[in-house]
Amino acid sequence: MNVLHRKYQDWIKDIPPRLYFLALIATFGGSTVGIDIALVNGAQLFFVKHYHLGATLHGLTTAATLLGAVVGSSLSTFINSFVGRKGALAVASVVAVGAGIMEALVNIWGLLLTARVILGVSFGIFSSTVPIYLSECAPARVRGMLTGTYQLSVTLGLFFGAVSDAIFVNVSNGWRFMLGTVIIPPLLCMTGLLFTPESPRWLIHKRRYPQALASLRKVRVTETEAIQDMNSIKENITRTVRERSSHSPIYKIITTPHIRHALVIGIFLQLSRQLSGVNAMLYYFDVVLRSAGMSISQAVYVNVAYGAGTVIFTLPMFWIVDRFGRRVLLVYTMPIIACMSLLVGLAFLGSSRVRMAVSIVGFLLFRLFYSPGLGPISWVITAEIFPLEVRSECLSICTFCSYAFNFVVSFSFPDMMEQMKTEGAFAFFAGCTIIDWIIFFLFVPETKGLDMEVMDQLFRQSWSSQAKQNLTQLDTLFPWFHSSSETCGSTIEVENRNQTAIDSIDHSTLKDSLEWKVTTESNEPSSPNHPGQS
Repeated sequence: MNVLHRKYQDWIKDIPPRLYFLALIATFGGSTVGIDIALVNGAQLFFVKHYHLGATLHGLTTAATLLGAVVGSSLSTFINSFVGRKGALAVASVVAVGAGIMEALVNIWGLLLTARVILGVSFGIFSSTVPIYLSECAPARVRGMLTGTYQLSVTLGLFFGAVSDAIFVNVSNGWRFMLGTVIIPPLLCMTGLLFTPESPRWLIHKRRYPQALASLRKVRVTETEAIQDMNSIKENITRTVRERSSHSPIYKIITTPHIRHALVIGIFLQLSRQLSGVNAMLYYFDVVLRSAGMSISQAVYVNVAYGAGTVIFTLPMFWIVDRFGRRVLLVYTMPIIACMSLLVGLAFLGSSRVRMAVSIVGFLLFRLFYSPGLGPISWVITAEIFPLEVRSECLSICTFCSYAFNFVVSFSFPDMMEQMKTEGAFAFFAGCTIIDWIIFFLFVPETKGLDMEVMDQLFRQSWSSQAKQNLTQLDTLFPWFHSSSETCGSTIEVENRNQTAIDSIDHSTLKDSLEWKVTTESNEPSSPNHPGQS
């Protein structure tokens, strides 16, 4: 353990302080999403009665932000393309502040619904931009950890939102203060963006090379590392420009097999998150506890403890995601997540005391394995598997699907509790998670340690080949049994994997590349003053 601790200390000391600060500011975007989930969780105990809402309108009001997020994720591609990652985060922050003030002050249900939809637009932009901003700024050795801070930011938002609920639960019209608290994270994000650099990969893609090098200097330890990364990223982007056609990114996504392959993986990762029932638990945690027999105050206070648990349970992810790998965490945590969903459901077959005790235990154990597993890993993999020229578009599509699936589950959950009963609803989530686990086991490749510029080589093989490879690599699912000497050689292994990925282009890959290749002279990257492709 001492050897591992020293290696971990050596590993994190090579991260520049500016990169920590960048991650902190970006997390305020994720915290906006998380804090609203907790705030509406408490506020709905009051505004449902205030507006005399039935189950359907209750679900619509709670899940209205998800409708807006679908719109926001669609707009995110264009916003990111024109104003960059920082600009997109700034736009989302302004929208969130305005909508948060509006939903706290209105006294008409229709205006509350409108404000929540507008607030959701910012969620879609945040969710599409924060993971990509973090992954593009981080060096490969810590990319999983840095990108995973998005999930931590959501859990921090959940905790502080639960604390806000507890503060205002006994205050007159306290639900308005609950909803208004959502403006705090975006205000902090807007302020912090004044002191963070733009994504170097986005700047290189826009041929702003001096600014890109200046940005890399701020997020790398040494000048040499910044220059090396600059040359590597520029070289890979140049090669991509030479191989791509004049067609739009969406056309290329549809017609390029390995990009479609990666996109299907990304969409399914987001679908599996929603079918695990995690957001139904988050949006209706207090409602479920009330149905288990708790008072309003008791449910809100238990939610604070639950929020604290989500933060604590997420922390191990920072150490294990770049050590054990992404696929390992998915394969080992998802069966336990399914069992805990089933446990929560079965709790409602018992007495009131059994329901309260067992459901709380089930919820906490669910988060214990979800927080370092499916929660962050789904975003880590999605943010790193797409080629740069279609990365914004693909991540926006995945975010769109995530919020669309989230809306369906969250909107329908009150009706599910009425029609299927609580035990039936959670049994449904458990069954879906087991099916997703089998699919992940067969078809999700390991992306740990690979450079983003060579990541797409993983998806050039067929689905059946990927399944056979995963079945024959069962030893990779037990990395903690490896000797310390094998651990010390992990850097060499990563370098070999990167080189193998670069060298793995077979005849079918070359054919695929040639389909998109045009004459070198006409597609040579233009100088910064030349109006070439961007």
